[in-house]
Amino acid sequence: MRSIYSIFMTLTGVVFVLLAGGCKSAEDYAEDRAENAVKHFEAARFRELQTGTPLSLSSCIDTAIKNNLQVRVNELEVQVQKEFKTAEALGMLPQLNINNNFTARSNSPAASSEKLEATGETYGASTSEDKVINYLNIDLMFSMLDFGLAFFNTRQSADRVLLHKQRAVRAEQNLTFDVVRAYFKVAAAQRAIKMTTSLLEQCRTRSEQIYELSKDRQITPIRAFDESRRFINMEKRLTGYVRSYENACVELRTLMGYYPNANIFVDESVLDRVPDFRFPDIGVMEQVAILQRPELYETDIQKHINILECRKTILLMFPNVKMYADWSNSNNSFLYNKSWWELGLRAAYNLLKLPQQVALYRAYSTQVETEEMRSYAQAVAVMAQVRIAYGNLISARERYDLDRKVYTAYDENLQAVLKNRAIGGALSQLEVDHIRLATTQTSIDSLISLGEYYVAYYRLLNVMGLRKVDARSTEELVEELQNAAGRAAESIADARVEFGEQQARAMTQALAYRQTQQRSAEEKRQADLKAKVNAEIDARIKAESEPAPAAKSK
Repeated sequence: MRSIYSIFMTLTGVVFVLLAGGCKSAEDYAEDRAENAVKHFEAARFRELQTGTPLSLSSCIDTAIKNNLQVRVNELEVQVQKEFKTAEALGMLPQLNINNNFTARSNSPAASSEKLEATGETYGASTSEDKVINYLNIDLMFSMLDFGLAFFNTRQSADRVLLHKQRAVRAEQNLTFDVVRAYFKVAAAQRAIKMTTSLLEQCRTRSEQIYELSKDRQITPIRAFDESRRFINMEKRLTGYVRSYENACVELRTLMGYYPNANIFVDESVLDRVPDFRFPDIGVMEQVAILQRPELYETDIQKHINILECRKTILLMFPNVKMYADWSNSNNSFLYNKSWWELGLRAAYNLLKLPQQVALYRAYSTQVETEEMRSYAQAVAVMAQVRIAYGNLISARERYDLDRKVYTAYDENLQAVLKNRAIGGALSQLEVDHIRLATTQTSIDSLISLGEYYVAYYRLLNVMGLRKVDARSTEELVEELQNAAGRAAESIADARVEFGEQQARAMTQALAYRQTQQRSAEEKRQADLKAKVNAEIDARIKAESEPAPAAKSK
């Protein structure tokens, strides 16, 4: 008794501690928030780059995928879904219950009986139980319905694992594109700063010279105003590159999982060459995109999850059959057998739940059709994105070629001016400096256009759901598409027949509508002609019926 009492008190204390620990007030949350704020700030501040060499694009992408916090969150969500899958799989196990009942009475559990008829004997008090009884029962129960539901839940959890993996893949693809975009912003601005550092000093010096020339009456006030405005506007543009560089550095470091400041240096040699990106036919790219995009995989997986929900609903329409076996033991001295086995089978069916399950089945079936339509809509949207991204790539290349052509013209003009001035040309130093600043501006514009060309290329890859495009990967994807077309030949043929029938119906309806319009126009024309003839006849009859006017007397 004493040991049982101590066990009971221990369990009661554990439950009380758990209940007390689960209560938190607003002040507790405020303290947790302050502690987390300090901890997160310090953790972010001490995450720094440990390299003194310029960072390449590939190293930035790899570092971002390795350190980005959102990527880590997606990976943890995949692990969570795997644990849920394991939990659902364990739900297929039968129930095994172990019960132990201990009772102790202060007196004997006896009872007497009373006769109901006139004859017969009446017995005195009797007992069939001891004062202290310990009853042990081990029960094993297997439910067919619970097993089926647990099986379908396990398959749904496996699908959710795949779904979260596709989301993680798409998150990495989007992260890669964001890193590329920030990287080329940093590279272009970094080189622009190198080109404009000395020019900014020249702008400030020339502004002071213009002020002195205007003060000494060597140039007119109007020219001084124009020259000052030109140099000030150029200085504003050049200063803007410094601000954009800092913003791009903060963005790139944040994407890479480091403290958001401007302390980063990238390899800008990628801007020294102009790549010639090669892509397959636009139709092939559209098919590759709708084959590779993770969002379409997500829709297909969600469709299968809803199909499993339909099967679970069908399963719930059947009776619940339970099979059980248990073993019991009692220390009651009055029992003839103190240990025994029991086997049983139990079936239960709730008829009033059947209409609800039928309605649920219809709802989930409609949801399956909705996912099919959503998949088709997303495929069309992805194809549109591919065409837009491809057009953007071509436009970016054309814009770069134009900016490069403008820079070449400005640079040739600058070299000619410098050569002419070296042999005694008439241009002033202010005009030469202005031409030099304008040439530098066109050079920076061409660098920015080249970076946008790279970004357009990676945007197209991101839209297609790929990391790179080469001949081998393209051939493999095309072969996979051909195999899929072979497997779906029957459905494709049915779709073509249905499309042909729709076209035929549309042409028939259009022809009937055209004939109806023609008949209506002809009837209207006949009615107008008839009305015109009737009007002419009525006018003639009216004219003939009126008497002629009498002649006037002289």
